[in-house]
Amino acid sequence: MPVASSRIHAFDSLRGLAAVSVLVSHLFLVMQGQANAAYARFFDWTRMAAATPLHVFWQGHAAVVVFYVLSGFVLYLLLAGAQVSMPAYVAKRVVRLYVPYLAAIVLGIIGAHAVIGDTLIGFNGWINKFWSWPVTWPAIGAHLWFLGQFNADRYDFTIWTLVHEMRISLVFPLIFLMVRRLRWWAALMPFLVASVTMVALRQPAEREAMHIAGFAAHGGLTAYVYTVHYLLAFALGASLAAHRERLFAAYANLPGRTRVLLGVLTATLYVYGGRAMHVTGLTTMMPYDWPLMIAAALLLVTAAAEPGVRRLLESGPGLYLGRISYSLYLFHPLVLLAMLHVFAGHVPLGWLLAAILVMSFVISDLAHRTIEQPAVALSRTAAARVEWLRARWPAMRARAARHAATFDRMG
Repeated sequence: MPVASSRIHAFDSLRGLAAVSVLVSHLFLVMQGQANAAYARFFDWTRMAAATPLHVFWQGHAAVVVFYVLSGFVLYLLLAGAQVSMPAYVAKRVVRLYVPYLAAIVLGIIGAHAVIGDTLIGFNGWINKFWSWPVTWPAIGAHLWFLGQFNADRYDFTIWTLVHEMRISLVFPLIFLMVRRLRWWAALMPFLVASVTMVALRQPAEREAMHIAGFAAHGGLTAYVYTVHYLLAFALGASLAAHRERLFAAYANLPGRTRVLLGVLTATLYVYGGRAMHVTGLTTMMPYDWPLMIAAALLLVTAAAEPGVRRLLESGPGLYLGRISYSLYLFHPLVLLAMLHVFAGHVPLGWLLAAILVMSFVISDLAHRTIEQPAVALSRTAAARVEWLRARWPAMRARAARHAATFDRMG
């Protein structure tokens, strides 16, 4: 069974399914506190259903953790395969993430400017806070810079995760070297300690509404402490990639009953792991993520090494979702907000949400073809350009030195 290949297509499907679950979770949240009692009751039903395994279909935050662990796995293989040097990797990664992000932000700014002051009557405060701030040059600058702490809810409310993705991508070569050179537990331990430290800092600050160094006063999900925390997810994914052959082989040799129990454990941690942390009194997002990281790691192993699961994930629909997953994640908030502001009150909410679901896929497919694919090509060009410059750099330095020496003699 070729589970150790550098490209595991089942992971693409996982990424796509995770993006769909984020979309569905946002559609459900629109119905919270609806003036129409039927929709409010439906949302209450989803809250009750969240205590069942059904929650896996709209467990949006767990999907974000899966994204991060998957990114660690994929980025490790990119560097381990010696496909690019470290500088070329940085150039490729920055362009790959930033170009579609920039397109979404521009559209989000246009949408926010168009509807400023327009309140969605009968809708909850969660959806009404988006596109509610005035469009200002400092806010635009913060979004263009992308790496600082800023209110990420202004124009596209999913981008807070991409802020951490970009920051961690820039320092990922350090994670790569640690995972490659150290034993798995020694490589993970510093990141675990860092995550625990961030929880120790964040927990009392959240309880007392404190704003301390490293915390954004607005859009706090872009705070640097979260970046430090999510280093653990990337390191975990990288460790899985580094030891994938042994892990997948060990899984394949397990008895069927044991594999079933591991599947049950994965689902339990994915759906209930965060709630279990409440018993410890750690009720904020970061400790909630710890069992989700374990679930994500087990999910990756199962997706790669369980033949039936892998065949299912590598089917056509799953691979299609994987292809458009980044665009779906990035552009569905824009579709949601635009269609609500244009059609809410004129079209029954049920039909409107169904239309938003369909249009999210249509726009994401279009964005994938017209924005994301060119961004991928541009990222490869950027990496190739960096490699060319690296190859030419010694000769360029030698030529500059000769010119300097000639100038000195003439002087």
